[in-house]
Amino acid sequence: MRNLELRLFRFDKNKDYESYYKPYVYSNYENFATLYDLLLQVQDDDIYFEFEKNENSHIVVNKQILPLNTPLEELIKKHDFNLIIEPLNTKRSIKDLIINKDDFLSKYKYLAPFSNEEDKKFYEKYDYLYYANEILEFLPEYMGDALFYLAFEMIKKYPDKKVEILKAISDPEKGIFYHINGTNEKVENVIENLKKEILNLGLFDEDLLHFNLPKNSAFENEIKELGQVKHDFSNFNIAFYGFKPCDNLRSKIKAKFISYENSDKNNGFDLLKLNSKLSYKMAAKILLDAYDSGSDFLVVKNPKDFYMFDTCAKKLMSISDRDFKDFYILSHLEFLSLIQGIKNPSLQNHELKVTLI
Repeated sequence: MRNLELRLFRFDKNKDYESYYKPYVYSNYENFATLYDLLLQVQDDDIYFEFEKNENSHIVVNKQILPLNTPLEELIKKHDFNLIIEPLNTKRSIKDLIINKDDFLSKYKYLAPFSNEEDKKFYEKYDYLYYANEILEFLPEYMGDALFYLAFEMIKKYPDKKVEILKAISDPEKGIFYHINGTNEKVENVIENLKKEILNLGLFDEDLLHFNLPKNSAFENEIKELGQVKHDFSNFNIAFYGFKPCDNLRSKIKAKFISYENSDKNNGFDLLKLNSKLSYKMAAKILLDAYDSGSDFLVVKNPKDFYMFDTCAKKLMSISDRDFKDFYILSHLEFLSLIQGIKNPSLQNHELKVTLI
């Protein structure tokens, strides 16, 4: 029988300068039906550990937000007996998995004029929706997905207040159009419907949502798939954004493929006209993560990603106060060509010059 290995986020705002992850090992994990049961056992074993004792509250397990009543057995098998457990927002922890929710609770004010105590209690149940959206890291003022979910329910409840509610959540500096798509299908559908309603009623300037992407020769290439390998990229460290290299590519070249935490994060392209500085901050974090992880260059598959990381490179350096002129971006098609010994003319047009080939 294998042991269940845990790493639990620990922090006490009254004692600790920095957070840390404390290991725990359990051989009797089959005795715990849910995450809640497991954490109760941890607390029995470690009287200084604390969490919110509510089976309907949420925590983060291996980067996924889950309720405490989640069955444990399938979760253990999915993650091969290794669980990393964190609060909904590590930066707001006050004691281990308990966080300060003042920022979440304060956002209710935007709909308070149209609601009652029952609506407020409904809102308070959806803190996990608020903390799930990655845009909060870059725009703390963001109203939050929980508020938009409440707005949807309130419009059904108070149809005469529909326009007022939609106006409130369509704020051009912190409203619903800053939403970054997530994995909760129900919430995504709700937010998409609210956006359509707002635009149909002319409550928001739709032009702010569309950026005209310049034509890019880096994606005009006759080579669409891997052929004969003439340059195997041995001794190169390569990162990819927005897609994973296929097994055929991995097996035919000798490069080291770099993993980095932000490889699938949103780079802010869709927010360029709405808030360009915000977009540059989002893109800079991704690019610098790939750079600091030791990669020599970054490969992208979509023109919009190339635009953010290469065309806007000087703006990313300025907003991050970092210099990465020794780094560069390749389109997937340029990369395939180089593997086959072909240097595309488009390489000369890059903002970040391709110097290592």
